[in-house]
Amino acid sequence: MAQESKLLQLTDINKRMRDLETLLDVSKALTVEHDFDRLLDLIIRETVRVMEADRGTLFTIDEPTGDLVSKIAQKSEVKEIRVASGKGIAGYVAATKEVVNIKDAYADSRFNKEVDRQTGYRTNSILCAPLLTHEDKVIGVVQVLNKRDGGVFSKYDESLLLALGSHAAVALNNARLVKHYVEKQMIQQSLQIAQAIQRRLLPRAFPALPGWEVKGWTQPADETGGDYFDTIIVPSGKLVIVIGDVSGHGVGPSLIMATTRAFLRSLCQTYHDPDEVLFRLNNLLVDDMDSGSFVTLFLGILDTASGEFTYTSAGHDPPFLYQRATGAFLELDSTGLPLGLLEDTEFPKATTPALRPGDLLLCMTDGVWEAMNSDNESYGRDRLRERTRAGLGHGADDLMKSIYEDVKAYCGPVTQRDDITMLVVKALG
Repeated sequence: MAQESKLLQLTDINKRMRDLETLLDVSKALTVEHDFDRLLDLIIRETVRVMEADRGTLFTIDEPTGDLVSKIAQKSEVKEIRVASGKGIAGYVAATKEVVNIKDAYADSRFNKEVDRQTGYRTNSILCAPLLTHEDKVIGVVQVLNKRDGGVFSKYDESLLLALGSHAAVALNNARLVKHYVEKQMIQQSLQIAQAIQRRLLPRAFPALPGWEVKGWTQPADETGGDYFDTIIVPSGKLVIVIGDVSGHGVGPSLIMATTRAFLRSLCQTYHDPDEVLFRLNNLLVDDMDSGSFVTLFLGILDTASGEFTYTSAGHDPPFLYQRATGAFLELDSTGLPLGLLEDTEFPKATTPALRPGDLLLCMTDGVWEAMNSDNESYGRDRLRERTRAGLGHGADDLMKSIYEDVKAYCGPVTQRDDITMLVVKALG
């Protein structure tokens, strides 16, 4: 008997040595693989092999819901198993961080027999351990079923699975960080491409018109923006100026902006009255806009020979028209609803006094005067009017620059929350 006992001890020591070597090999393999999905497959495959189990399942925590989700269930047709936090055996292990060793699954009330029923598999014994990071945070649960020799899982098996789980947790955590970094870089690259495309849709040069200066400028709040401005010489020789603002900011509004620009440029080649252009543009946009989305847009037509100016405005913030003769600032109020809300909406046109030498038209989006400082106080239209008056003696580029610099100084460290866009038409002389 003594000799038999020594033989069993030697066998046990040899097995533990082999398991330790295997554990080191698995740990090395886990550090090499950084693809998250392939790593999941590697972990469960190696765990089943080392634990001498019939099959296994790896659950990871779905952070938005806190649920445990299995993407892999070996030899099973179940593609995904979702377990609510704290529910079932896996949920219990995730909540308590304890190893659970069940010798008779059907005798345990936490066991969900439905999975066996769906797959036709018979679960006898279960060993389940948490995946713990160095910070003792649970990022998942690993579970193995049925010893291949027909026996049950031992105390030693519990320690071995917990050790495997610790190595797996570190590898999964690192892979997840790498995955998030790569995804962030890809999104950033896509946004940079979108920004470059959007920039090309804005005027790269402005019309050189005797007696007139026309300039525009925009600064998105994000990589892409929903503001839009344009200058178009139509077949009659008149100048069309446009400034618009799509609700929200980011990629979605930038796509709507591009659609608006394409429709508008096409319409301006055929229709010559601003009210007719916006009527047709609105009907084109209604079908493309989601509920709650809209476009505010100001469209003006300038006869550069006479200075006559006609406009219509779809809910856009009133531009300033400075008249040098009186020193007054006129506000060109909206004449209709924003675009994209209701089909067959009318946009009545309005006419301003003819622009004379020294007069100036400043169109802008609400990102200028609604800019907030750290006390949540807006820059305001009064301050914008005074800054415009102070810059009347400068060129259009310098005027827009001085306004933007004043807005930044007013806001201080507060991050820009909305796109800022300006368009200036100045009668020289």
